[in-house]
Amino acid sequence: DLARFHPAPPTPHAIPVIGTVAALRAEKNLGRLIRAFGQVRAGRPCRLVVAGDGPERAGLAALADGLGLGADVTFTGHVPDTSGLYAGFDAFALSSDTEQMPIAVLEAMGCGLPVAATDVGDVRSMLSPDNGRFVVPPDEAALASAIAALLDDADLRTRLGAANRAQAEAAFGDAAMFAAWRALFAGQVPAGPRVAAA
Repeated sequence: DLARFHPAPPTPHAIPVIGTVAALRAEKNLGRLIRAFGQVRAGRPCRLVVAGDGPERAGLAALADGLGLGADVTFTGHVPDTSGLYAGFDAFALSSDTEQMPIAVLEAMGCGLPVAATDVGDVRSMLSPDNGRFVVPPDEAALASAIAALLDDADLRTRLGAANRAQAEAAFGDAAMFAAWRALFAGQVPAGPRVAAA
C-alpha cells in the first residue's frame, strides 16, 4: 500500500542510520548484519536499528554487546505498524540466508530507501536496476562494503531511493498488482509451457 509506505520529507540524520525490519529468526542471519555493521562502524559514525522480535533476539543483543556495538544498535522489539519506521532510516539492509519476495524490501522501496542486501530469492529483480550493485553474496564483508558505500554518498542514496520508489509504483503498488492478477484470472496472460504427458 504505497499510500502508507511513502518517502518521508528529507530530514538529514546527524549520524546515519541503517535499518532492518525482520522476524528475529535464524534464516534472517541478523548476526551477519551486526558483524557487517561492526565493520562499517569502524570507519564512520553510524547506527543500526533492528525492528522486530523473535527467538534470536537475546543472542543478537549479546553479539552486539560482545562486539562493543551495544550503544549503537537499537532493538525495537515487535512493531505492529512498520510504516512509520522507515523515515528514521538512511538505508535499508537485508542479511538473510534465504528469502522469496521479502515484504520489508517492498516497504523500504515504497519509502524511497536504497537497499543493501544479500543476493537471495527475488531481491535483485525486485529492486531498481541501479540498486543492483548493492545486492551482494551472503558474506558479511561484502554486505559491509555495500552499506558503507551507501552511507558515504548521500546523493547516491537519494538517487537510488527515488529509483526504488519508482520501481515500487510501476510494479508493486497494490493497484498495479491487482490489475496484473485481474488480467491473469481473466485469461489475458498466456499460460506457461505445458508439460508433455508421459
